[in-house]
Formats: sequence, structure tokens, C-alpha cells
Amino acid sequence: MLRWLVLIPFACLVAMGAGLFALAMASVASPALALMIGGGIERLVDILLGFAESGMDPAPAAQAAFALVARLGRAIIVAPVVLVAIGSELFRLRGGLVQSGMTGFLAALLPLAMLRLSRAPSAAEIQIVSGLFLVGAATGFVYWLIAGRGAGGEGASARGIQRAD
Repeated sequence: MLRWLVLIPFACLVAMGAGLFALAMASVASPALALMIGGGIERLVDILLGFAESGMDPAPAAQAAFALVARLGRAIIVAPVVLVAIGSELFRLRGGLVQSGMTGFLAALLPLAMLRLSRAPSAAEIQIVSGLFLVGAATGFVYWLIAGRGAGGEGASARGIQRAD
């Protein structure tokens, strides 16, 4: 029970921080990902400053924009690691490759869902999806290092101790 109350939430929080760091590093390595992150923020600031210069109140637009950014952050960083953590604990998935791969897949699923697979993705979109997969994989790996290696285990069976009946 202590595992569910302390270790798993702690591991998820540390993994999310590592995911944000990995996202920053991926944006340095991938120009398309950097444009998505930095260009979006730059456009957002330009729009809000434009509202302020024209005499309109930028507060409602800023609140809506930051809510959207928070949703995207939750979809890319928070939701994948939490879903994989819960799934790995419930189904006793202890493999680092499984946890990293599943977290990476879920992190890349958002852009794929936005494309709706109605057309072939462009090279820049493939770079973004690949970068988000790697960010998710790094997040899942950090979770695995802290709590995932003992996923689903509590008591003697988790430590490999067999009962003699």
C-alpha cells in the first residue's frame, strides 16, 4: 500500500520532470520540434501583446491559451507516464523496454490523433512525432528506474521469495 501512496507518485513526478528536460533537449536537437514549442509560444505572446496594443483585454485570451498549453502538457508529459505506471502495476509489467516503449507510444499518439491519419505526414511532422516518442520513452525509462522494476509486486512474491507449501 505504501508503494501506491508514496513510491509511484514520487516516481511519476520525477519522471515528468525528466520528461520536461527531455522535451527541452529534443527541441534543441530537432528544429521542427523547437519550432512547434518555441514558435507556438512566440506566436502566443505576439497575439497577446497585439490585443494589449489594440486596447482589448488580453486576459481572456491568455487564460484560454494557457489552458490549451496545460492540456497539451498533460497529454504529452503527464498522461502517458501515469497511464503506463497504473497499467504496469496492475498487469505486473516490469520490463524497462515495455514501460519506455508504451510511454513513448502514448506521448506520440497525440500528434497522430490530430493528423487522424487522413494523409501521409510531412517530414517535419514525422520529426515531431519521433521527438515526442523519444521524450515519452525517456519519461518511461526514468519511471522504470525508480519504481517500474518492481511493478505489481508487493510482499514476498515481488522479492522473488517462494513460499513452501
